[in-house]
Amino acid sequence: MNTDSVVGGYRQEITITNDSAMLPQVRDLVLHGVREGRFPAQYVNRLQIAVDEAVTNIIEHGYAGQPIGRGVIRITLEVNAQRFRIEIRDSGQTFDPGKLTDVDIQHHVAAGRTGGLGVFLMRKIMDVVDYRAENGRSNRLILIKNR
Repeated sequence: MNTDSVVGGYRQEITITNDSAMLPQVRDLVLHGVREGRFPAQYVNRLQIAVDEAVTNIIEHGYAGQPIGRGVIRITLEVNAQRFRIEIRDSGQTFDPGKLTDVDIQHHVAAGRTGGLGVFLMRKIMDVVDYRAENGRSNRLILIKNR
């Protein structure tokens, strides 16, 4: 783990593996970043949900079929009073959330579906959801929430 205080904000990097047991570390990263970066505390739960959904999708889909603990996920957090920014990098299978259409939530619930809302939640919570597959070997997802 790498932690740095930056002028007017906070920056931290962690590296986890493709193991859902690592998700509490990700939630703690978000909580700590909001506090240390002086971002408004009322956003904590929503930010934790968005980041948790992104990392869960990488674990479950990006590293599907790979042994637990073999896939690497690098997370860089930068927070200040105006902006929460998280960058998530992995080398799992590529997946572009931009290709998904918005979910009709009423139809989704009426159909009895309980999963498949991760990208929908990220889009609703965050101001920016930017995905890039880089050189066909790695993925980069940037999530930004402005105050």
